[in-house]
Amino acid sequence: MAKAYPFSAIAERSVINDHFAGSEVVVTFEPLSESGAAFQRRLEDRTLTFEPSAPRDGVALMRDVETGSLWQVLTGQAVEGPLFGERLERLPSHYSFWFAWSDFHPRSELYTSAAG
Repeated sequence: MAKAYPFSAIAERSVINDHFAGSEVVVTFEPLSESGAAFQRRLEDRTLTFEPSAPRDGVALMRDVETGSLWQVLTGQAVEGPLFGERLERLPSHYSFWFAWSDFHPRSELYTSAAG
């Protein structure tokens, strides 16, 4: 199974909480390098909800609503707060042009803001 997130959606929101294939996921975007990542939102016995946070020292961050911990968007590691040092499980992801993606993943889901 695969899911595509249009560049316009991730660039606009920078942090997308979503569900896919029975998992709660967060898809992140760092605008300076135009890099993204995907992580499981489940950490031990809880599911975290993320929102963008102001960058610090040039590092893009997100904050979890449940504890207020700050996380690096590209590494999935908590850098401040009650969950300091914890790391989210990274999911396979990569950048691709839509025409190439759809050739290799013809049955993939396409993220829309109404769905997530």
